[in-house]
Amino acid sequence: MIDRRHVLKGMGTLSLGSMLLPLETLAQTATPALTLPTAGADGWISLINGRDLTGWYSMLQKSGKGVAENKRMVTMESEMLHIMGADVDDTQYESGYLATHQEFENVRIRVEYKWGVKQFAPRTISKRDNGLLYGLVGDDKVWPRCVECQIEEGDVGDFFLLDGIRGVQSPHGAGLFGQGLSPVHGWPAPDSDAARAGGRPSTEEPSTGRKIKDGNFEMLDNWNTVEVLWQGDRATHIINGRAVNTITRLQQPDPANPGSYIPLTRGKIAIEIEYAEIWFRRIEVKAFA
Repeated sequence: MIDRRHVLKGMGTLSLGSMLLPLETLAQTATPALTLPTAGADGWISLINGRDLTGWYSMLQKSGKGVAENKRMVTMESEMLHIMGADVDDTQYESGYLATHQEFENVRIRVEYKWGVKQFAPRTISKRDNGLLYGLVGDDKVWPRCVECQIEEGDVGDFFLLDGIRGVQSPHGAGLFGQGLSPVHGWPAPDSDAARAGGRPSTEEPSTGRKIKDGNFEMLDNWNTVEVLWQGDRATHIINGRAVNTITRLQQPDPANPGSYIPLTRGKIAIEIEYAEIWFRRIEVKAFA
C-alpha cells in the first residue's frame, strides 16, 4: 500500500510444531532447496537469516521478478532487512514486494519494524507506507491476491483484501477486538466461555476492500511489533500488544470454478516495497500451541 494442521509448505512440507524436519529432508522435497533456520527456544522460526535474501524473491510492478535486489531496493544489512535504503541506485522507483518461496498455514506471524528517514518520488511528502502480506496465492503481480496487514503511518493494522479476496470484519464495539482470543492457542471452541466473551459472530456477507482498524498504537520513532494470528480462515492484527482488527471467513476466488469462492487458509508471506525507507529486524513465524 495481502484445513490447517500446523504446517509450513513449500513444494514440500515442513512441520511447524515442536520439531522442524531435517534440512536434508527439505532438500529432497523442495525445488529449489531452501535453508530454513531451526526454531529458537521460544518456538519462533526466523524467515531472515541475517546475511542475505535466501528464501525470498522480489516482484516489482513494471520490472518484474528479481530486479529489486539488483537495484538494491532490498538488502540485508546489520542482520536486518533494509528496504529503500541509502544504496538505492536508480531514480525511477517502483512499488512491489519481497515474498517467501514457501507457503504457510495456521501460523502466527511476527515482524518488528522501524521507519527510516528517506522517502522517494512520487511520495516524498506522503505518509510512509509499507505492508505485511500473507495468504499470497496465484500469479505474482502488483498487487497480488492476498491479505495485507497495513503498515502505514496512522493506519497500522488495517486489512486490505486484494484481488478478489473477501472476508467479514468482526463486530468491535468500542474497539474491543480480540476478546476471548488467545495469542498462543488462537480462537476458542465455539461453545466455550472464551468464545461467548468475544460476542456473537457477524452475520454479514463477506466483502472485499479495506477494513479499518480501531486504535492507534504505532510508535513513529521507535521499533514496532506487528503480529498476525492466522488460523484457518480467520485472522487478527495485533499492534504493540493491542488487537486492533479481526476478520473471519476469509475467501479467495475458486480457480477451478469461476464465480465461486473457497476458504483462504494458506499462502506465501511478503513485505511490501513502497516509496519509504524501513527496517525489519524480525520476520518470523510460529505454530499455534
